[in-house]
Amino acid sequence: MNKIHLFSHNDLDGISPAILAKLAFKDRDFEASCVGVKHIDQVVSEFLEAHEETDIDLYITDISVNDEVAALLQERIEKGQKVTLLDHHASALPLAEKYEWAHIVPTYEDGTKTAATTLFYDYLVENDYLAKTAALDDYVELVRQFDTWDWFEKDNQRAKQLNNLYYLISRDEFQDTILETLEASLQDESVTAFAFSERHQILLEVEEKKIEKYLHDKEKQLIKASVNLHGTEYYVGVVFAENYQSELGNYLCLQHDDINFSVLVDMGRQKMGLRTVKDEYNLSKIAGELGGGGHPRASGCSLTPEAFELFVQNLLFKEAE
Repeated sequence: MNKIHLFSHNDLDGISPAILAKLAFKDRDFEASCVGVKHIDQVVSEFLEAHEETDIDLYITDISVNDEVAALLQERIEKGQKVTLLDHHASALPLAEKYEWAHIVPTYEDGTKTAATTLFYDYLVENDYLAKTAALDDYVELVRQFDTWDWFEKDNQRAKQLNNLYYLISRDEFQDTILETLEASLQDESVTAFAFSERHQILLEVEEKKIEKYLHDKEKQLIKASVNLHGTEYYVGVVFAENYQSELGNYLCLQHDDINFSVLVDMGRQKMGLRTVKDEYNLSKIAGELGGGGHPRASGCSLTPEAFELFVQNLLFKEAE
């Protein structure tokens, strides 16, 4: 049987396909590389250069590749290698228009927003690599709800807690914990839902209090101002934030209904997050104009010179004068 290598994003929706793959391909030689968006092209290119053999099935989930790397993958396919890319970001749709191995599905036919984890789960089940269970269904849906922010509208705190846990403990411990629970569901049909361990539940309760204090403290630092981005005027709320960007961004939008969206500036990582609770603003498009991307309500980009001037130099520094 062929070896399997999966490339994926390094957030909850990126690591979860790797967990599902470990369940589905437990009898195969399997490895995963979970990396940030900036590094995916380099990682895939270096892998292809180091592995000329075509007996490795390649999967790419929750992340896309540039045209140059896509062309390299197409060459491998023409030599007989299997490549499958599954992504749910609309910004990757041009890739699907060009290559049959790229499957980009932002929403299901009923309008439900997808996640890479749900798409990969569907793929594994449909191809008889993995059997569905109630606990697997539950876990996959928790990931989908958090990544698409549907958890917020449904007030599904378990989805939010799952993401919190991912960042609270090491990646290895997280994967081991999830695998143990999901493997149990494959053996015992009475396990109908994913559940946190007692120790992890205590950690999550402490973390929730920490987040609540962080949100209140950061709100006091919020600066609101008008910004003109490529001819369109927006009224935004800007704040420096290195942690809890999703929670903070949505909290600020809810507390300040006058802003169109919130801007979370992470100077250390030189990144910027955008969040909104209003359907009339497509943050994926707005972030795209700044060289980034993401989802309609949650997107981000690098802190480029243009972004720095618009949201830091022109607003925060002026306010401090």
